[in-house]
Amino acid sequence: MGALSEITQSSAVAKAVEEFRALGRDAFLERHGQHRSSRYFADIDGLHIDSKPLLSVAYRYQYPDRGPLAVRDFSGGEETRRALRRFGYELVEVPAPAAASGIQYGEVQECPAGTLFKDRREAYDAGVHRTTQAGIAGQAEGTQSICLSDGYSDDKVQGDLITYTGFGGRDANTGRHIADQKLEKGNLGLVENYKLGRPVRVLVKESVLTGNRSDTAYLYLGLFTVAGWSWGERDDYRVLIYQLRAVAGDSLVPGDVTDALVRGEDLPTQRRSSNVNRIVRNFDVAASVKRLYDNTCQICGIRLLTAAGPYSEGAHIRPLGVPHKGPDTLENILCLCPNCHALFDGHALTVQPDRTVLKLGEPIGKLTIAAEHRLNFEHLAYQLEISRAKSNHANTPTTARCER
Repeated sequence: MGALSEITQSSAVAKAVEEFRALGRDAFLERHGQHRSSRYFADIDGLHIDSKPLLSVAYRYQYPDRGPLAVRDFSGGEETRRALRRFGYELVEVPAPAAASGIQYGEVQECPAGTLFKDRREAYDAGVHRTTQAGIAGQAEGTQSICLSDGYSDDKVQGDLITYTGFGGRDANTGRHIADQKLEKGNLGLVENYKLGRPVRVLVKESVLTGNRSDTAYLYLGLFTVAGWSWGERDDYRVLIYQLRAVAGDSLVPGDVTDALVRGEDLPTQRRSSNVNRIVRNFDVAASVKRLYDNTCQICGIRLLTAAGPYSEGAHIRPLGVPHKGPDTLENILCLCPNCHALFDGHALTVQPDRTVLKLGEPIGKLTIAAEHRLNFEHLAYQLEISRAKSNHANTPTTARCER
């Protein structure tokens, strides 16, 4: 019998999973002296957890006097798969090329906003912008970073907004457009980022900000969200236009950077807000629920089709952050159309325990739930409760008092 056969308590595995969710991958692995999985992961409601470290820590929870199980004491193949299946989880293989090719969303360690690179090769080696030529580093599934360089007169900086033109359709010698741009590869990836609210790193050549061609270094501005996108026209050809907004706490304001560089002053500090509440979102969860329902709204059944393909939104049931502290997991998220999402977040739509959907207290149908979607109805009950509280508050008549 293998060492994994000694893990018999589902509660031990559940505790290891919750610790992973609470700490995040890096802190979880560091706490228990584990190493990242290079290929195999446990699929826990759409979240991929390093399989051998997960079982090792679960062993520790069941046998606290023994400590974590040494990963050398069991294999990462069929033995691990069988152990996970005993607790209702599957072992999935995540292709190594994604990690090897430098695909990484969000911030890059050791490279805060304001990091300066002498050229694009330095930015490439640091992992900020993993291409030395193209302006977009991304694929159809998502874009990791963009770079603003000379020659793109349509790219503009205004306050905390950047207007950015997609790639393709330009003559390399004249800079004029000679063909329509296409909604594919990194261009489509920026639209996917827009759908998910996933951030994109922004690198900019200093000359774009200062107007001085001799300023050849590249400045990392930090993380931006895609605030919107549309089609435009340049030289009688269709082009893609994106607007990106600086993320509070994770970026510099481009307009402030421009003013500082032109005046020869020190760079401003990172953009901040008096109410910055940094919530790390697992965008794979939103993508998973959309795939599960093929972008069809679980409430109204509408499936929206846009020029970039089907569109839906991942709606958290129990809100993230203080004071609600909802988890960023598949059991706490719905696939909704934008209208139902707005009504759900605005407490006009609620769901009763029998799946009946209420709109301002009146039943309008049943919530669709796929067999593979293990919703936690406690979160729906919580949303129903806070919605009633808000509704009662909103409908409570006020009594005017005359002060004498």
